[in-house]
Amino acid sequence: MEQEGQFILYEAVYDNVRIRPLEEKDLEKLRIWRNDVKQTKYLRPIGEITPSMQKEWFQTYQKADDEIIFAIEEICELHRLVGSLSIYHIKEMTAEIGKIQIGEMEANGKGIGRKSMVMALLIGFQELGLKEVFGAVNPENIPAYKNDMRIGFEVIGQHFSHEGIEKEIRIDWKRLQSVNDYLDKIEIKKYEKSLWGGYQ
Repeated sequence: MEQEGQFILYEAVYDNVRIRPLEEKDLEKLRIWRNDVKQTKYLRPIGEITPSMQKEWFQTYQKADDEIIFAIEEICELHRLVGSLSIYHIKEMTAEIGKIQIGEMEANGKGIGRKSMVMALLIGFQELGLKEVFGAVNPENIPAYKNDMRIGFEVIGQHFSHEGIEKEIRIDWKRLQSVNDYLDKIEIKKYEKSLWGGYQ
């Protein structure tokens, strides 16, 4: 995201989770997870992704100014990349959040997806100046639906998708604050893109 003439990257840490800028070294794991049909039932179908397609996608993303993709890491037990999520369609004071996948099976059941969403939303509201964030969730994806409700989202409508009916959801800063009492414990760091060294 542009900020005072500089391209700013964001990282956040809380408990056992870090979200950080997506890097090229993450692409192959993301590609493998995205191609796993067992994991992507509730994601938009896009067919088999080849390494060259993944690289081209990443290069296009690097030029975009309306999306932030976060790599998700578990930092207490696994100490590695376990998934990703996005804030996208950023426009004026609204955005969407989603495209979340916890692809590492050992990371399931640790609250990583929910904490990652909360941290990304905190960046959206505090750093990007968003007023509302929207999303969509299939109610048949029970873990995701329960997580979204626990985070503070409210259902505002529904629409049909490739997997049936999806609930349209929204959240604002007040709702995020009201049900997540650890926001002040989340550490956010900002980097100018030119100074971002990445993780080894």
